[in-house]
Amino acid sequence: MKLLRLAELAKSQQVALWNEAFADYLVPATLTEASFEARMASLYLSADDSLVVEIDGEFAGFALTGTRIFQSRKIAWIGGIAIIPRFRKQGLARQLMEALITTYSKENVTESWLEVISNNHAAIRLYESLGYQKTTDLIFLNGNLQDYGKAGIQLKKRVSESLFEKNETPWQNLISEQTQAASIWRNRQLLGDIIYRVSDKSITLLQINLDDSSQILDGLQAFFNRYGALPCMISNQETDKAFIPILLQNGFTEVAKQIQMRKVILDGEIM
Repeated sequence: MKLLRLAELAKSQQVALWNEAFADYLVPATLTEASFEARMASLYLSADDSLVVEIDGEFAGFALTGTRIFQSRKIAWIGGIAIIPRFRKQGLARQLMEALITTYSKENVTESWLEVISNNHAAIRLYESLGYQKTTDLIFLNGNLQDYGKAGIQLKKRVSESLFEKNETPWQNLISEQTQAASIWRNRQLLGDIIYRVSDKSITLLQINLDDSSQILDGLQAFFNRYGALPCMISNQETDKAFIPILLQNGFTEVAKQIQMRKVILDGEIM
């Protein structure tokens, strides 16, 4: 068994390894070379820090990771760990995780975060055995923006840096270069703020901070007024949010549920 850096593999090898290891995953995960590179960049994943395990000259699995500063702490995120089916049951995922945790300690990482599909019980047991604790139950929803019949609704651009992000915010939902921020207004009343990503094909709502969760359709109306009937992903929201049932009653469907898990590596802040 040998550990390599992901950067040592050609891009085509990286993508082939991802697709083979995730071929039987609980949700569809196949990527192209372009979508793999976009995922690495948008989620602050590092090919230099990510690991690949090699067995007898064959790539057997990988663990993707990256770091960023959040609320004066250096956070590491595990953004995908998978083993090719024929190499499973050999403890390779544990060895990859242990190698990452050792590196985190050396690099003054404060916490390590990850998410796992809720019914992936084997992975959850592995993470718990390594000291990760469950923090939040999360849900993904898919739907299409439509006219919700809400009058006087406006979407106004905000500066992302002026918004406060909650400590429990999942990694993928954090403010980044790819996100935008907007305030939702009904006439002259501020209803709240939303962090989102948008392309010409879809929109993803990441942080939904409304004064009243029952106003979620007002928020969606604001995006419909601005962008039209785009496909809309509601990403990594806490399952107990009051607006989840409202979305499910208005054309959105559940895609997946995840559990957010975190492990303290070092106490303290980045000075």
